[in-house]
Amino acid sequence: MHKLIAITVAVVTSISSSHAVAQGLEEVIVTATKRAESLQDVPVTVNTLSEMTIQEAGITDLSDVAALVPALTVSTNLSPFASALRIRGFGTSQNDPSLEASVAFILDGVYMGSSGLGMSDLTDVERIEVLQGPQGTLYGKNSNAGVISVITKNPNLEESEGYIEASLGDYSMQRYVGSVTGPITESLAYSLSGSWHDTDGWMESDTGKDLNGAKDWNARGKVLWLPTDALSIRLTATHVDRDTSCCAADATQTAAVTDQLIVQGLPVPKNDAFDYKNNVNVNSKFDLESDGVNIKLDYDLDRAVLTSLSAWNDYDYNVSTDADRSELALIALVDDKYSGEQYSQELRLTSGLEGPLQYMLGGFYAYEKRTRGGPNSAPVEIGEDIIQVGGAATGLGPGFGLVVQPGDTVLFNNKWETETFALFGQSTYNITEQWTATLGLRYTTENKDADLLTQPVSTAALFAAGSALVQLAFAPVDESFNRESDGFTGLANLTYFVNEEVMVFASASSGTKSGGFNGVAAEGFSREFKDEDTTNYELGIKSELFNNRLRINATVFYTEFSDLQFLAQQPSGVGTYVSNAAEGTSAGVDLNVSAAPWEFLMLSGGLQYLDAEYTDGILSEQNFDVPYAPTWSGNVSATFLLPVAEGVSYLRGDYSYMSDHFNNPTYQPETVEQDKNLVNLRLGWRNDDWDAALWVKNATDEAYASLSAAPIAYSGTDAFFLEAPRTWGVTVRYNF
Repeated sequence: MHKLIAITVAVVTSISSSHAVAQGLEEVIVTATKRAESLQDVPVTVNTLSEMTIQEAGITDLSDVAALVPALTVSTNLSPFASALRIRGFGTSQNDPSLEASVAFILDGVYMGSSGLGMSDLTDVERIEVLQGPQGTLYGKNSNAGVISVITKNPNLEESEGYIEASLGDYSMQRYVGSVTGPITESLAYSLSGSWHDTDGWMESDTGKDLNGAKDWNARGKVLWLPTDALSIRLTATHVDRDTSCCAADATQTAAVTDQLIVQGLPVPKNDAFDYKNNVNVNSKFDLESDGVNIKLDYDLDRAVLTSLSAWNDYDYNVSTDADRSELALIALVDDKYSGEQYSQELRLTSGLEGPLQYMLGGFYAYEKRTRGGPNSAPVEIGEDIIQVGGAATGLGPGFGLVVQPGDTVLFNNKWETETFALFGQSTYNITEQWTATLGLRYTTENKDADLLTQPVSTAALFAAGSALVQLAFAPVDESFNRESDGFTGLANLTYFVNEEVMVFASASSGTKSGGFNGVAAEGFSREFKDEDTTNYELGIKSELFNNRLRINATVFYTEFSDLQFLAQQPSGVGTYVSNAAEGTSAGVDLNVSAAPWEFLMLSGGLQYLDAEYTDGILSEQNFDVPYAPTWSGNVSATFLLPVAEGVSYLRGDYSYMSDHFNNPTYQPETVEQDKNLVNLRLGWRNDDWDAALWVKNATDEAYASLSAAPIAYSGTDAFFLEAPRTWGVTVRYNF
C-alpha cells in the first residue's frame, strides 16, 4: 500500500510542478473505480481536472467545473442548496428536501446526501473527477446520471510545505486561501487548509444592498497516521459557513405590477431581463453552517486491502427570497429554515492488481434526516399589495380578495428520515493479455419515513371551502408516511487493449434514484413519488498517441430513464412539487482531447453531441423539450508557456459553448431558449515559490440565464437567474 501511495504522490507532484514546461502529457491517476488506476485503463467516461488545471482555470466551485466539462450543467434557483447538477441533460434541483440528487456528489470518498454541500469554495483540491452515466454498482443510489468526486490533498509525511493565496477583484472581491502540511513524527502527519471569500453583489438594486454577493469561509483539518506498515488511518474534519445574498433573479414585470409601482411612486424597471438590475422589497439571503467528520482506515492484507470509511455531517441553513421579484409587497419567503444530518459507513475489500482476477466486495449503510421548518415556522409572507396586483392580473379586481388576504401564511414542520443498506461486488477478469471482462452487482434496500405538516393559514372568504391561494399553492397535510423499496443495479463491461496506446470498451450499466414524499404538493396530486431508474449503454475508445503528446477519448452512449422525477410547476403558479411524469432517453457522443504538440503549448477540449427527449408521459404528450440538453456543447482550453526570469510566464484561455437549449425545468415558453458562450482568460508568471496572475471571467460579458422561472400566475412576473457578468482580478500565491 505504501508503494502505491508513493507512486500516486509522485504522479501528483509531477503534475503540480509549477515551473515545468510541457514535455508531453502526464499520466493521470483516477479513483473512479474506487482504486487508483490510470485514466486510460479505466473503461468509464471520466473528465478529470488536476490541481494545476484547477489553479490555472481559477476553479472555485462546481459552476466553474461545468465550464470545462461539456456534459455537466449547474443551475441555481432559490439557494445554492437547491442547485441542480445535470449530466447528459438529466438531473433535478433539490428545491424540496424530499427530492434527492441525480448526480452524486462525493467528497474524499464520502457520499454527501445533498449536492448543495458541494457548492461552497473548493479548497486545497488535488483532483476533481466527473463520471458520466449511471454509477449504481460502486456508488449506489442517486448516481443514475453520474458522479462528481472531489479529492482533497492528504497530509505530507515527507516534508513540511504549504501556500498562501490572495485574490482581489472588482465588486470589492476578496478571497484568501491557505494550506499547511507536514510530518509530526515519522508515521504521523497533519494538514490544515481554509478559505475566506467576500464580494459585493453584482445584481444592482435601488432599494438596498446589491444582490448576489457573498461572505463565505471554510476550514479543513486532516491527520494521517501510519502506525504499522500495513495500517493507514486518516481523520478529516470540516466546517463551512456561508452568508450570501444569493440567489436573486433579474425579472420582467407585467402592467399589473408596473401600474401599482407608479401608483405608489416607486421606480419602474426597464423590463430588461438581462440588465443585472432589479428592485425588491425583501433581499435574497442564504445562511449555511455545515460540519463534517470522517475517518478512513486502510489495512493491507498483502493480497487485498480492507477499507473502512465512516462519516458524519450535518447542516443548517435558512433562505429568504422575494418570490414576486418586485418592490411591491406581494409574496415572499422569509427565514425558511432547513436542516439535515447524515451518518454513513462503508466497508470494502479490494484485491491487488496482480493476477488475472481483481475484485471488490463491500457493504454500505447510511442514515439521513432532513427537515424543513419547525414549530411555528411560517416563512410564507403574503403582502399588502396582493389584492390590487392579483386582481389586475387575473381580471378579478377586488374579487381576488376572496382567495387571498395580506397576512396569509403557511406553517411548515416537515421531517424525512431514510435508512439505506447495500451490498455490492465487482470483479474484473483478464481473459487474455488484451481482453478483460468486468461484472458488478449491487443490492440496495431503503426505508423512508416522512412526518409532514403543511398548514395554510388565511383570512380569505374562500379559505373554508379549500380554495384560498395558499391552499392551492401548498396543499395542506398533517400525516405520516412510509415507503420501502429494494432492487439491484449492475454493470457489465468488456474491454479490449488494441496495444499499449489504444483501448476500446463496451458496457451496460444501471442506476436508481430514490423516491419519496412531497413536502409541498398541489391539490389533487399524490404526495408519494416513485424511484427513478436508469439503464445505460456505452461504446468507447481511449488512446494516447505520438509518444503521449495526444490523448483522444471518445464515447457513444444511449441512456433510458423510466419514472423520471420531474419538478412540476404548481397550477397556482407558486411553488413546485415532484412527479413521476415521464420516460426519457439521452443519446449522443462525448469526445475529449488533450495535446502537448510543443513544449510551449498545452491544449485540451471536449465536445458533446446530445439528443435527449421525453418519450412517454405527460411531458412527451405536451411536446416539452428536455431542459439543459443542448444539441452541441463543448470547450477549448489553451495554455501558452514561455520561460522567463527563472520561472515560466503563461497565458491560459478557456472557451465553453452550449447551443440553443431550454433553461426552465418546469415551463417551456420560447423566451427561455438561449445559447451560451463563455470566455475566461488568465495571464501570469510562476516558479517554485511564486505564482502571480491577472484574470478575467466571462471576458465578453455574456448575459446568460442559468435558469428561467415560470411566470407567477397572479402577477405574470418572469424571473431570470443570471450568471455573473464580466469580473476581473489579480491572484498572488506563495508556496513554502
